Amino acid sequence: MKNRTSLILHLFLAAIVVVELAGRLAGNINLEYPVKPLIMIWMAVYFLIFRQKNTFTLPVLLAFFFSWVGDILLMFSGAYEDELFFFTGVGGFFLAQVAYIYVFTRYSESGGRGFLQNQSWTGILFLAYLGGIYALLYPHMDGIMKVVILVYAITLVGMSMMALNRGGRVNRDSFRLVFSGSVLFVISDSLIAIDKFAMEIPLAGFWIMLTYMAAQYLITVGLSRES
Repeated sequence: MKNRTSLILHLFLAAIVVVELAGRLAGNINLEYPVKPLIMIWMAVYFLIFRQKNTFTLPVLLAFFFSWVGDILLMFSGAYEDELFFFTGVGGFFLAQVAYIYVFTRYSESGGRGFLQNQSWTGILFLAYLGGIYALLYPHMDGIMKVVILVYAITLVGMSMMALNRGGRVNRDSFRLVFSGSVLFVISDSLIAIDKFAMEIPLAGFWIMLTYMAAQYLITVGLSRES
């Protein structure tokens, strides 16, 4: 029964992905309106059906909800070219990252020390990336935007670091999926920031949404497999 449900859900997700990416390639934002709000709804439905434990259901759903809010607001930002929608959309994703950090740090299977705790030198790689991307963006930002983006960037990279720290604390399958998703999330948001503030990226919308949808999917499936 669950195999059939999974197949149906994945066919539905494939339709969402195709329409979303086709709209991005065609430069037709109107194609987004019926499908973009469905991305995180799909993630929530999949997680509720296939999760192996119930203890972290609420914080995971909160992460999905704040991501959904961010999706909607950033969609309006593109449609109406209103910076207020962009700022509030970033705020939605900031809260999503906080929720993900809570889930990644609070819940485990073994309760032991994680990969980042045992291999603390790996944190240098994340800090180097954070410093590099912020140095690239800094000259192109004004006023409060410098603070907003810095705070969000720290939270985003921190989310990926905490996903890495799940290594050794959860099963390998869950760890690999979630960490891969977290890296794609960092890439997706980095593309947004670079394209908006530093330089125009060819087909930016396509690559942003491709990496974003893959990120949320991998995180969702990975968390559903944590036991």
